[in-house]
Amino acid sequence: MNARKPPSIHDKFFRAAMKNPRVAIDFIQHHFPKDICLALDTKTLKLIPNSYISDELQETVSDLVFSCKIASKQAYISLLIEHQSTPDKMMPFRVYHYLFGLLHDYRKQYPKKKLPPVYTLVFYHGKQTPYPHSLLLKDCFDDPLNIMSKVLYQKLPLIDANQLSDEELKKQHWIGPMLTAMKYIRKKDMTEQAIEILSSIMWNTDNQEEKSLLKLLLNYLFRRGNIQTKVFTTQARTQQLPHSIRRNVMTLAEQLQQEGRIEGKLEGIQEKTKDIAIKLLTEGSDIAFVHKITGLSIAEVEQLKQH
Repeated sequence: MNARKPPSIHDKFFRAAMKNPRVAIDFIQHHFPKDICLALDTKTLKLIPNSYISDELQETVSDLVFSCKIASKQAYISLLIEHQSTPDKMMPFRVYHYLFGLLHDYRKQYPKKKLPPVYTLVFYHGKQTPYPHSLLLKDCFDDPLNIMSKVLYQKLPLIDANQLSDEELKKQHWIGPMLTAMKYIRKKDMTEQAIEILSSIMWNTDNQEEKSLLKLLLNYLFRRGNIQTKVFTTQARTQQLPHSIRRNVMTLAEQLQQEGRIEGKLEGIQEKTKDIAIKLLTEGSDIAFVHKITGLSIAEVEQLKQH
């Protein structure tokens, strides 16, 4: 990693001046928005010694961060001091990168609190003046459709699976059955929904790719959903499922049931093995002997002994 570039004489001068509370307050009152200045409790203004500048910003920017109270609430005022001579078109993006780094640090310290407001101002002292580039974040993107305005300046897009309409999902040929399964997967009994999902499928499961999708769906339904297997099997036989769907459903359902029975047997064998190990330990057998007889790992035997 490259060493941080030494700060310029201009940067050092400005930072040293701003460490004086009177100078900092005077700067804020003359250069910050009036509503912030009026709500700022200047007695609470405190310079934070640590920097939030990431490695990639260190050579071009330094920072001064003040904690304070604005309208009686915790807040931060940050000054980014631009000390490169050539202006940067990506300045707004760099500022937001910095801003979220500061907030991320706050979040780690206070995980249960809401984020405080942060007002960030850039102090520019480059040779070229006035500053020649846009200071709007949206202008950092090559975005002819203005997609980023929907991402950055409006409500966060979110899909709540529980609120999706069943009727709308039925119209979605490929993803609809998957999303419907996710919508109902936590029900105490989703046997009926599982049958309805499979009844709505229009896939050609003679096609290997679509058969794989069906197996993926069935795996999810059987392993994560609460399904009454016998009821499901009976209804799957009698429901008007497409022939190829019904045939594959029955085959795959039986395979999954068989796998479940095997897993259950293996769990039963493991429990019996643990019972034997506990008896041996109770009778005074050492750990190495129990490990040799039962095949359990040393760690497992030690854990049984502790309990």
